[in-house]
Amino acid sequence: MKKKLMAAMLALVMVAGMLAGCGGNSGSGGGSASGGSTGGSAPEYEWKLALNGTTGEVAYDMGQFFADKVAELTDGRVKVTLYGGAALGTTTEVLEGMSAKVADACVESVGTLAPFTELANIDAMPYMYTGGYEHFAKVWSSDLGHSILQDVGDAANFKLMGACYRGARVVTATKKMVTLDDFKGFKLRAPNLDMYVKTWQWLGAAPTPLAMGEVYPALQQGTVEGQENSILDSSNYSIQEVCKYWILTNHVYSANTVIMDKTYFESLPADIQAAVQEASEYAAEQASQEVLANEGAKRAELEKDFGVEFVDVDNAAFGAAFDGFAEQNFPALADWANAIRAMA
Repeated sequence: MKKKLMAAMLALVMVAGMLAGCGGNSGSGGGSASGGSTGGSAPEYEWKLALNGTTGEVAYDMGQFFADKVAELTDGRVKVTLYGGAALGTTTEVLEGMSAKVADACVESVGTLAPFTELANIDAMPYMYTGGYEHFAKVWSSDLGHSILQDVGDAANFKLMGACYRGARVVTATKKMVTLDDFKGFKLRAPNLDMYVKTWQWLGAAPTPLAMGEVYPALQQGTVEGQENSILDSSNYSIQEVCKYWILTNHVYSANTVIMDKTYFESLPADIQAAVQEASEYAAEQASQEVLANEGAKRAELEKDFGVEFVDVDNAAFGAAFDGFAEQNFPALADWANAIRAMA
C-alpha cells in the first residue's frame, strides 16, 4: 500500500508539472498525452517508456526499436520517450503506478509480473528450453506463447506484447563449479522472485535476494559467491571483474515484453492498438537478433580481456534434476511447462 501511495503521489506531481508547463491543456491521449493533432504536426499521444537499463542493454534497445516503429506506423501520432536508468522508479513502482500514469509502458521480463499473478512465474521455470534459441523462438511465436502472454496479462491487468530473447541465464562464480554437488551450499544472488529462489533451493544452494546494484560489492566482500544472469547482462554489470568462472548452466530462457496498463490499452483506438502490437513484435525480433549477434563477440572479449573461463556442464543432468519441480512447487504452471518442453 505504501508503494502504491508513493507511486500515486509521484504521478500527481508529474501531472501538475505538465499542466503548469502547457497552460492546463492535457491533450487527448489520456493522462500522458500532450496536445492534440494540429494539422498532423503534433503527436496525439506522448508516452513515457520506463526502463531499468541504459543504451546498449537489451531491454533499452528493445524500447528504442519500439519507440521508432510505433512512430513510423502511426505517422507520428504516437511519440514515445525513453526514461532509462530507473528514472521513473523501480520496476515494482512503475508497474504499480502505471494505471496512475507514472509511466505509459515499460520493457521488462514476463517474470516481473509475478507479484501480480503466479502465472508470470512461467517465465523463469528452469530447464524448459532444451533446444536453445530456436526452441525459445518457436514457443513464443506459437499459439501457446501468445496464450501465455494473454493469460498472464489478463490475470495481472496488463497488456503484454512481443517476446524478446534475452540470452540464456548462466551462473557467474568466484570458484569453479561443474557438477550438481558443487552447487550444494553455494551462496548466490538471485532475483527476489519466488521461482528463482525455489530453483536454487531445489539444488541445495543458498540463494540470497539482492538488488543488482548491490551484487558487485557483495561479490567483492564474499557475502555471495556468485550470481546468475545472461552473458550480456552480467557483462553490463561488470561482473567479469569479480567473477572469473562463468558456468554455462543455461537454466532459464527469459522473455522481455512491452507492458502497458490493460485498461488504458483497450481505451485506445483500434488502429493505435494494432500499431502498438505490431511495433512490439517488431522490437522483440530486432532485439532478439541483436542479442544473438552480440553474444559470441562478448564471450570472446571476456575470455581475451578479462581471463573469464567459461565452464561447460552436463545440462541434461541438470535438467533431469528438476523432474517434478513444477508439479511440487508451481502445479498451476506444470501443463504450460510440459507443453513448452514438448515443442523442442
